[in-house]
Amino acid sequence: MATGYTGNDFFTGLAKDWNIRLEKPVEQEMPNGKMTTYVHGRGEGGMTVSAGYADHRNMSALLCRVGTKEPGDFEFLASCTGLDVAGINHAKASSWLDRAKKETDSLYEKQVAKTGLEQEDVVSGVLVSGPVRMVLHRTYERYSPRILGGAAA
Repeated sequence: MATGYTGNDFFTGLAKDWNIRLEKPVEQEMPNGKMTTYVHGRGEGGMTVSAGYADHRNMSALLCRVGTKEPGDFEFLASCTGLDVAGINHAKASSWLDRAKKETDSLYEKQVAKTGLEQEDVVSGVLVSGPVRMVLHRTYERYSPRILGGAAA
């Protein structure tokens, strides 16, 4: 998101608020040789969250995932866009998420009608808010906003 941003309070608060059990961090070497740490968590009904930390400490990515049919799940995604990064416009991010849902639902239905396959993957337009970029993926019966920051680039 920005050098020095850990996102720990936000991420653990998000997990607590939504009853998501976080797993132990996992380290992975990237193709450029840099180490990245990932923390994953799982909640009720298939709700998941993952955070990526560049150089083990700077949050660079957040991925939340929910089903398309579970009541209240979209509220979880909205809370993911409430990331506590300086410079983010939360009203803009919330409004974007509503539009992105409509956009991906429409694209998904058109793609399914075209191919006859229900395992399609579509992506919304990008939101740029402060130091982050957000996109919404819709794959079959799952939504997943991907929030990326400068440390991920």
